[in-house]
Amino acid sequence: MKDDNQLTMRHTIAVFAFFYCCLTIQVFAQAPVRFYQNTKAGFRDATSGQVIVAPQYDAASEFKEGYAIVMLHKKRGFINEKGVLTIPLQYDDASQFNSGLARVAIANNNGFINYNGEWVIQPLYDFAGDFVDGIARIAINHKYGYLNNKGDRIIPLQYDDCRDFSDGMAAVKKNNKWGFVDKKGNEKIPLIYEEAYFFKDGIAKVSDGRNRFYIDKENKWKKDVSEHEEH
Repeated sequence: MKDDNQLTMRHTIAVFAFFYCCLTIQVFAQAPVRFYQNTKAGFRDATSGQVIVAPQYDAASEFKEGYAIVMLHKKRGFINEKGVLTIPLQYDDASQFNSGLARVAIANNNGFINYNGEWVIQPLYDFAGDFVDGIARIAINHKYGYLNNKGDRIIPLQYDDCRDFSDGMAAVKKNNKWGFVDKKGNEKIPLIYEEAYFFKDGIAKVSDGRNRFYIDKENKWKKDVSEHEEH
């Protein structure tokens, strides 16, 4: 019985070691590396240097989330890490995948697709930014708002301009004045500034037209912008 237990234990350890090695290989496996030859882009295996995608594209991005953008004759698509063109060359613009979604455009109509090239968010927008913390900027007819990664417009298209969310807040512009909203669209800082940027570590740079300084999330002055930052 003791020998059987030892055999079972050794078998369990061996199986665990095998799967651990497989997982380690996957974790440390490097994505293919882009290279150019005669002005054309291709990809090589990061370890062996073997060419897996011949230099045939006019341009290409690095890999992100297992996919890279490739462009040929001004049309963009996506290849996987095996070099297979899994999403056809059919878009006039494209951004890399971010949390499973990639912004793409046909003519001037922007939407978002998944890894299978399926529309998750239909191409309804004149402008769309990448998702940041699950929220993306969008615009129709020069009016800006925000949507979530399900395609729900969580902040209406009502602003003249806006910036990405950072530290839970985003700068928005209306009637030539900037302020800040939270992720629910609540106006947390009034639209009173000539310029407003991004919150980081609880403070954001703003301008009242004469001075540039930092405010906190309660719209209280924290410090002036230094001369070094101005330049």
